[in-house]
Amino acid sequence: MKDNNRETILHVENLKKAYNDNVILENVSTEIKRGDVVAIVGPSGCGKSTFLRMLNLLEMPTAGEILFEGTNIMDKNENINHLRQKIGMVFQHFNLFPNMTVKKNIMLAPIKTKLMSKQEASDKADELLKRVGLEDKADEYPDMLSGGQKQRIAIARAMAMNPDVMLFDEPTSALDPEMVGEVLNIMKELAETGMTMLVVTHEMGFAREVSNRCMFFYDKGIQVDCPPEEFFENSKNDRLNDFLSSVL
Repeated sequence: MKDNNRETILHVENLKKAYNDNVILENVSTEIKRGDVVAIVGPSGCGKSTFLRMLNLLEMPTAGEILFEGTNIMDKNENINHLRQKIGMVFQHFNLFPNMTVKKNIMLAPIKTKLMSKQEASDKADELLKRVGLEDKADEYPDMLSGGQKQRIAIARAMAMNPDVMLFDEPTSALDPEMVGEVLNIMKELAETGMTMLVVTHEMGFAREVSNRCMFFYDKGIQVDCPPEEFFENSKNDRLNDFLSSVL
């Protein structure tokens, strides 16, 4: 579903990441359109998470170019923190602050970056807690929550910055199986609002049902990038077919 009428929000050109002589990714080029929901899959160690982390410079690329909303984010004069306000990130292990209540976890970044006043951040946190179905947990601490609840709070925290893009790095892989669904449902609802999302995931049902593009990473780059129906039913890539037969 390559729709040329939608604006390109992320443009990646010849991206490379290497640690000394160990090349993780090279010659990675792609465009992400506003409203895309991209499922990123592939075997462990193929560079999926590294690619995601480079998109908001949590990992610095070795070479290449990343344009976000037309701006070269690798330009030394660009404000990385301002960029990260617009590119939300949800991690595998939640990364919530244990010494703060759930609500204060959500309010922290908007206040600290002066994006919102304390009252605005409080109202936004209440709205997001309701959205993720956890308004009754506002005054509890992260240690009192289940893994699925923590991840829903982590999504709410990322959403508090009103991002233009959301990056999810294996958001369900640290969860007990019965908690996976509650997190995927929140992500599905988010996708339905038109949020641009890139999701590194092992959840093939989510990739098939919710994404409009599936990327298969292998051999240091993107080997397949196509709509889910083609990805899962009609792929001509033998390595992808081998991968799918092992996980489906």
